[in-house]
Amino acid sequence: MKTDRERKNAAIVVIRWSARVLGLIMAGFLLLMFIGQSLESHPPSDPIEPIAAIGLALMGIYVVAMFLALKWERVGSFLGVAALGGFFVILFLGLLPGNVSGGFSTKGVLNPLFLAFWLPILLYLLCWGLERWGREPKNTSEE
Repeated sequence: MKTDRERKNAAIVVIRWSARVLGLIMAGFLLLMFIGQSLESHPPSDPIEPIAAIGLALMGIYVVAMFLALKWERVGSFLGVAALGGFFVILFLGLLPGNVSGGFSTKGVLNPLFLAFWLPILLYLLCWGLERWGREPKNTSEE
């Protein structure tokens, strides 16, 4: 019969691997979109707008964060929170060019595709929180 500690450890392992797999899927999706768009043969277009370049850079940082999270979960998840948070501020304000209205709408921060990028980060943070919560308190008094 499994103890509560063994069940909690098994849950942490499942959450950690779910975060890793989802993080790789999200990072791979963004990389494939970027590579596919850059390899597409089309006539030279107008230069990219500065705010769009910032959005692309933030999503690039998110990709790096997901790969970092494979080795260093906290560093990767906190970097991912910062990058995605910055992207969502730009998205909320409606500064991205194209079909983005901003605000709390499906063309703004409530877009399900963009919200899905938070899932691996939230799973990493949940895993970290469960590990901290499950630790035995250090006994500072010596008897």
